[in-house]
Amino acid sequence: MLKNRLQVFVPLGILLTVLVAATPLFLPAQNTGPAAAAPDLAAQPELIFSPVKIDGPVQDPPNHSYWFGPFAEAVAVFDVNGDGRLDITCGKNWYENTGSSGPPGFETIKWVKHANFRDDADVFGPITDDGGEAAMDVNRDGNIDLISSGWLQMSGVYWYENPGKAGGKWKPHLIHKARNMEGFVLGDIAGHHNGDQDILINHWDPVPGQHFSWYEHIDKEPWLVEHVIGDEGQQHGNGIGDIAGNGRNDLVTGVGWWESPPDPRTGKWIWHPDWNLFKGNCALPVLVYDCNGDGLNDVIIGAAQDYGLKWVEQKKDSAGKRTFVEHWIERNFSLFHTMELGDLRGDGKKELVTGKILYPHQGRDPGTFDPSFAFWYDIGGGTFYRHILSFNHMQWYPEATDNPPPNGVIGVGRKLVVADLDKCGKNEIVVASQAGLYIFYNRGASPVMRMVKDPLPPNSSYPNNFNRGGFGGGRGRGQPGEQGGRDPSLPPGRN
Repeated sequence: MLKNRLQVFVPLGILLTVLVAATPLFLPAQNTGPAAAAPDLAAQPELIFSPVKIDGPVQDPPNHSYWFGPFAEAVAVFDVNGDGRLDITCGKNWYENTGSSGPPGFETIKWVKHANFRDDADVFGPITDDGGEAAMDVNRDGNIDLISSGWLQMSGVYWYENPGKAGGKWKPHLIHKARNMEGFVLGDIAGHHNGDQDILINHWDPVPGQHFSWYEHIDKEPWLVEHVIGDEGQQHGNGIGDIAGNGRNDLVTGVGWWESPPDPRTGKWIWHPDWNLFKGNCALPVLVYDCNGDGLNDVIIGAAQDYGLKWVEQKKDSAGKRTFVEHWIERNFSLFHTMELGDLRGDGKKELVTGKILYPHQGRDPGTFDPSFAFWYDIGGGTFYRHILSFNHMQWYPEATDNPPPNGVIGVGRKLVVADLDKCGKNEIVVASQAGLYIFYNRGASPVMRMVKDPLPPNSSYPNNFNRGGFGGGRGRGQPGEQGGRDPSLPPGRN
């Protein structure tokens, strides 16, 4: 009897759970910024994104692999082999872009997997030791290298040397070693102003002998030089951007920000504990962006291990005193472990892309078994307008022998990328998680013109047609204009 009851009630329970969990989707993103200046973001055309799975883990619940992992949770996008096309790296594998095919506007790239091109990114149970990936020509030899970090066995940041045409395994070089390693962020910290980037280190918790530091990219060996600026701000999540408004990039965290001196290499950085969000457990990266168009950069911070997504508004009074005001974007969704800004509409403005990391810390985080989601947001006037890329349930009931693991669940993982992969002029979104590697192909705005001609054949041509209820001749409700269409002289109803 128990099995029979489960067969009846578990599917109903799943449906009710999903419906209840999905309730926040029908609520707008929660914004408390200056709405008067907000544009009508809802009036813009909806963009269509087509999710395509590129690779994924073996899902074998009976053998205790559950339905997720192990699979790398970070990606980088760059031309790996020098053929002019953008490829993808994800853990030990890279995926070669061999060109796209399909009708204009709906092209799809054919990907070829190259396994084990580098060491590290090892598997530990359902977890892969890959906390972040990014591209940089570290040794300036014309071949783009890979930077990656891990928090388990790697517990540091490494760069992997691209062998170029010679081929072979990519050689690892240690950049930074730390006990409490989370990841890193690329950006211009030194003030190169030529497209060159430096590396901001992220430690998830301070320990003795460990400091807040960044690595300057220089033009000779060892190619990267560390600069220690203090001890504050060593929490989960940080980022790079100009808060002071002086043209220099400052360093932001979930518990405050470091103000850059005129010479970031040798000068004294000033610590400002102007906010403290989500107990310091924040998304990586923390983003800097002018969210309300007032000319002052604000901060966007997600809760990496709890519920919530916020933006912190920067204000200045007539005397130049700077203050910060917190605003909620989301209260009802959790585990925003990473995020990026990118131009999805092609109008020169940036949109926010983020989502939920799947099953971190073996299920100990708030909201772990809430539905998985990937969102993007229009930003304007202090308003964030949510759009859904993906939304699916996480629940699984092992006692129900006929209940398979959920399908089509897409996680956002630890590092996502926004890039025009197929050179169609529209940016795609690349994500990886314990559910696999996915691309959201950007198909542009949804059509606003209705089809002139009905693409379906007339009802009378359907198999097993019958002369009743609109399927055939007489006074049924066929298509307008065809024989058998509804007699306009009759009242509405089933006639």
